[in-house]
Amino acid sequence: MAKVAFIKSNDRRYNISRSLSLIKSEIISGLKNAKKVVVKPNCIVDDFQLAATHVDALDALLDFIAPYCKNQITVAEGTGIGDTMNAFRNYEYFSVQEKYGFAAIDLNIDETEEVEVFDRNGRKFQVLMSKTILDSDYLISLCVPKTHDSVVYTGAIKNVAVGSLHRPVDTFSGGIVSMFRTKRNNKASIHQGYKYMNENLKILALKKVPNLAVIDGFAAMQGDGPAHGGEMVPSHWAIASSDVLSADILSITMMGIDLKDVGYLSLLNEENRPSEPFVIGDDWRSNILKFKLHSKFNEMKKWQ
Repeated sequence: MAKVAFIKSNDRRYNISRSLSLIKSEIISGLKNAKKVVVKPNCIVDDFQLAATHVDALDALLDFIAPYCKNQITVAEGTGIGDTMNAFRNYEYFSVQEKYGFAAIDLNIDETEEVEVFDRNGRKFQVLMSKTILDSDYLISLCVPKTHDSVVYTGAIKNVAVGSLHRPVDTFSGGIVSMFRTKRNNKASIHQGYKYMNENLKILALKKVPNLAVIDGFAAMQGDGPAHGGEMVPSHWAIASSDVLSADILSITMMGIDLKDVGYLSLLNEENRPSEPFVIGDDWRSNILKFKLHSKFNEMKKWQ
């Protein structure tokens, strides 16, 4: 089992940098021959910081990986609500673009590939997933841990699985407005009841597994999130691991959430790995909190 780094302090940047340094050899090994390094921040909406990756977390991550990247880094996201580039502006990602020279990609207007998922009756249909994500050879999920209104928890795995799905947006060219590629909101279309929503997340998660998970729990979310609701929890920790599932399992543990209640994580836990990952760094057990879950939690946990 891969190591999971856990750091807690009153400095967000330090938490990210230190957690990454604890697994430095694994990261360098993965980046050594990578030609397409993609960082996937988490911006579900374009105007609510609590639900989005903080620029200081992005800056700390890029500062750590940049010396080991031979080619241009891509920062790619596709918002669920609002405009992706507005999100990058509102959350000040462009303030560090010149420093690292990264390419900014809107996954909602990216080239796509079809992936087969299920509707609420178990019938198969296709959704469109970003080729920038699928073609990456070192993918980093950089996210905020949040309670969720359909699957209890959203973290490193769901950030990639849903965030890389295509959502139609209005695009402007020569003053003419056109709908890009398709009218189907693929992010929304995987919501097929609690059972198949979790099944679909498993399928999408296995289609493209991040090489590195960085979960910034400095200001996490509890309650009726994740879009514009939810409440801030000043948990002040960070988690980093090359084992994205173990990172998410530790994250829900820190939030007081039972693995069996998070359907897609339970489905992905086919190896029946220990509920306590191999953690290095600070003492995580003394920092576990009991987050207030979404008001629909009792319905969601009956996902089987």
